[in-house]
Amino acid sequence: MLTVKEQLAKNFINALGWKTKQKYLIIESDDWGAIRVPSRDVYEKLKAADISVDKFHFDKYDSLESEEDLNALFEVLFSCNDKYGNHPIITAYYVVANPNFEKIEATNRREYHYEDINKTFNRSEHTSSVMKRVEEGIKKKIFIPQFHGREHIHVKRWMEAINSNSKKEQLAFNLRAIISSKPTFFDQSYKYDYFKGFDYITTIEQQDIESIHRDGLHLFKEIFGMRSLTFTAQGGAWGNHLLKILNDEGVRLIGGQQMHPDGKGGYKRINKTWGTKNKLGQLHWRRNCMFEPARNQNFDWVGKCMAEIEIAFRWGKPAVISSHRENFIGSIFEDNRTESLKKLDQLLKKILIRWPDVKFISSPQLAEIMLQSK
Repeated sequence: MLTVKEQLAKNFINALGWKTKQKYLIIESDDWGAIRVPSRDVYEKLKAADISVDKFHFDKYDSLESEEDLNALFEVLFSCNDKYGNHPIITAYYVVANPNFEKIEATNRREYHYEDINKTFNRSEHTSSVMKRVEEGIKKKIFIPQFHGREHIHVKRWMEAINSNSKKEQLAFNLRAIISSKPTFFDQSYKYDYFKGFDYITTIEQQDIESIHRDGLHLFKEIFGMRSLTFTAQGGAWGNHLLKILNDEGVRLIGGQQMHPDGKGGYKRINKTWGTKNKLGQLHWRRNCMFEPARNQNFDWVGKCMAEIEIAFRWGKPAVISSHRENFIGSIFEDNRTESLKKLDQLLKKILIRWPDVKFISSPQLAEIMLQSK
């Protein structure tokens, strides 16, 4: 299922750095808590306005998680367990706030205001019980939140976008949606990517980001009753200036694939190996497997992921699977959730047959293991 080029790259990446004899399997999933397209009705209105939401998987499928989404996901996780008695665990990388559209609108879009995710979830009946389910997932050790940012937007750039002449941005704001898709007709679209909340060009932007995400880390602790031990950035874009803030707030393990802003609108790609330690003593790890069926339900994601797990274990690395929230969401298209969960169930059962000694753990558990190892 992997091309020769992919096999060479995977073997090279996994051969470097920290190793373990135990076969650990971690599932990491980004974007939980974030607003994207609120409903099927909003999706249809955006599509009717010639905005290509049907062409981009995040806009087509991703939405705020519902109780039904979590119930379906938890059912699959509870159906499997390793020989140690552990169920598979979703490490859910959460943002803890979203724009408060009403307050922003009341200022004629001059001032930014946010609401924490408790308020966001309470706005709709189908999401109002989500935090109770999340608490149950934490207690039963199958769903462990970690920090992904305060919001899943770059606040300054998003505010510029909603105040621009872009018809797409005006419509999305009015429909309470945050989307990537561009119109199919000519439009003066806002040119910057505002989904990477840790990106920056100027020193002022850097300082704003530090303030925003220090606030976000505090909110995370208030909402979930614990500090986040690990961190992965939105879109992989972040600068080293955040390391001290993350360290001060208890983050000890940081994603090792970094797009470091160069201050000119571009990035310097930095690929840290497993176990790389920075000057603050924080360790780095990296995802080495992918399971993203929402991107193409006709692709053999199970076969691809199994091949990637094989390579990870061959080199003594934990298998860290990347699987975004969009795969498990069914409020816009229910078939998306249904088909993805069928594939997840197949993958987990194949893993247990192929590697009966595999151990399911979360990313915070991986952090503890790596920090305690010599």
